[in-house]
Amino acid sequence: MTGREPAHRLCIVIAGGDVNEQIIHPEEALVVCADCGYRYARAQGIRPDAIVGDFDSWTEELPEGVELVQHPPEKDDTDTWLAIEYGKAQGCEEFMIFGAFGGERIDHAVANLQLLHRMAAEGMNGRCCYRKQSMFVHDFSRRHELKLSLGERAGFSLFSLTDVCTDVSIENAKYPLSHAELRNHCPLGVSNEAAEGCDHVVITASTGMMLVVI
Repeated sequence: MTGREPAHRLCIVIAGGDVNEQIIHPEEALVVCADCGYRYARAQGIRPDAIVGDFDSWTEELPEGVELVQHPPEKDDTDTWLAIEYGKAQGCEEFMIFGAFGGERIDHAVANLQLLHRMAAEGMNGRCCYRKQSMFVHDFSRRHELKLSLGERAGFSLFSLTDVCTDVSIENAKYPLSHAELRNHCPLGVSNEAAEGCDHVVITASTGMMLVVI
């Protein structure tokens, strides 16, 4: 280990779904577009550090001075995952993904949910942002407690991605839970919110991967 900090800790990935919100991009963040996600960066005046993909859905002029990483169309990984891997190779540890949902392809939306699962399994911190919602996957086998700081009128939902999440408790919530199981075929954890007077919710579990939607 050299002791050096990575050049970019946060990576902003702009995918090709729908982007109806302002893309948050701190100056120090690495910005990577996944193929036609570049159109959203261009529309918001964002100059990406790199554009990654097979370029089958972006046929217009590409910007000069931006790194282009082209992959063949016949590949196993999606352009979004290739953009994430690019950011990881640059030393990024946290990822915010815009444009993961919407568009013409519902299969890509499902694929991006699986990417969140894959990132959590590999110890990466990934979050998808869509309109006024965000979502991420938490691995309770690695860390058994999760605290959600919720803004005014913010709600949350929990979904098990593994067969079961065990010993699940939810504290400070309108609908609390105590030492229960969440299973991936039953949406028991949908549509909850903080209890009155509380600005955070505490979720604990012993095992399992959980999709958290805020």
